[in-house]
Formats: sequence, structure tokens, C-alpha cells
Amino acid sequence: MAEFDKTLRDIIQNIPQKFISILTGKKGIKILDNTFPSTKERVADLVLQLEDNSIFHLELQTQNDKNMLFRMLEYYLLLKQRYPNKPIKQMVLYVGDSKPNMPSSLETDNLRFSYEIRDIKDIECKELLESDSLEDKILAVLCKVEDFEEYIYELTKELLKLPDKQRADYIRKLLIALNYRPKLKMKLKTLMEERKMPLIITEEMAKQDPFYDLGYKKGREEAKKEIAKNIYFELKMPIEQIAKVLKVPTEFVEKVIEEKDEV
Repeated sequence: MAEFDKTLRDIIQNIPQKFISILTGKKGIKILDNTFPSTKERVADLVLQLEDNSIFHLELQTQNDKNMLFRMLEYYLLLKQRYPNKPIKQMVLYVGDSKPNMPSSLETDNLRFSYEIRDIKDIECKELLESDSLEDKILAVLCKVEDFEEYIYELTKELLKLPDKQRADYIRKLLIALNYRPKLKMKLKTLMEERKMPLIITEEMAKQDPFYDLGYKKGREEAKKEIAKNIYFELKMPIEQIAKVLKVPTEFVEKVIEEKDEV
């Protein structure tokens, strides 16, 4: 079979005009390059079966890409080949700080294709904030957050309920998300400098994100004192739990609270 394919390709390379005319109704005039780069493995951001049995394909995009239309078309063909009898809905969710500016439809002489583009900044974050999922709440920072300080405060209350390792993982996710919202990241930095937020950026995290370098180099003990006060008086967390979160002795927390009471 392979030898037959090779032979057939050799034949048509010589432009058999009648054959071409039967296929196209036109005359062939020039052979073009028929070699293409080998197909690379494609990994979609999300492919999901919905409750109506349709297929949803989502791509997250942080910046405008002039080739996005063709990438989505390629994904569509791959998905349709895999799920030929299912409706396929495709969407690009733009999470960048600017505005999306990419073509979303293509219409040629024998092809009509389109997909949907949505800007995450046009999505109201209220529903995400009310979700029980921390992933939803972290994604909300990319939407419309009207009161960022309140958002961080409420998110921190949820994070403080988690084991250390899991909490650190979610904080990393938040910092990564904030990379796409530099203004909000600056606000978080300011809040942490002023010790208004009981949110802890560890030395390991700071090394990965030097933006928060001051979080552990400038007065680490003083920072822990302020955080302990905020957690105790604002979040009403038990002293033992505060000590566990901050990795300090319970006596340290008790002393901080006593100092506050004396003032």
C-alpha cells in the first residue's frame, strides 16, 4: 500500500491535466511545495463533555495571537475526528490585561468556521467569589474585583483553614494569576508592606517571585506579630491555630495579644 501511495504521488506531480480537470473543473498551472512540518502533539487547555453530551473546548490566551484562528481550526478538526457525532463548541478565554483583538471567524470559497472569544474581564466575579471552590475564587481575581482588599481578606480566611502544604499551593496559584494583573499585584504588595493582610509569602515563594522579596527580609518577626494580631482580632482564630499557621510557639502569639491588649 505504501508503494502504491508513493507511485500515485509521483504520477500527479506531473500534472495529469484531465485528471485535475475532472477533480476541479480547472487546469493546473504550477506545482507548489507539498511538504509540511511533521505534526506536533497538540495539548488543549481544556476539553470537556457537557451535560447535553456536547464537547466544549477551551483555550486560555494571555496575549493576542494572529494565528489563533488557525490553531482553533486545527483543534476543531482533531476534535471532530475524535467525536464525529457530537456538537463541538470552542472558546478562547482572554485573560490578558489588555483587550482581545483576534479574528474569530473564517469564510472562504469552501469553508466557514468560527469560534467564540470572551474577555474574562467582562465576567462579573460575584458568582466565582460565592463558589465553594478555591479555584473559582482565585480565578475571580482575573475578573472584575471591585474591592481587592476585601477579596484578599476573605480569600485569606479560607486559606488559613487549609493544611500548610495545600495553603502554600493555593497562594502560589494566586501569585501566578496576579502576574496577569500587575496593578492588583502592586496593591497586594502595598497591603503586605502595611501588614494589613494576614497572608504569608514564604521565603521559597519569594525566591520564585522576587516581587515579594521584602515580605520576609524586612522585619520577619515584626511581620509575624502584625499578622498574628490580624488573625486573632479580625478572624477570631484560636491561638493554637495561629501558632501553627505562623510556625511560632503559642507563647509568641499570647505575648503579641497581651501587648495589643495593654495598648
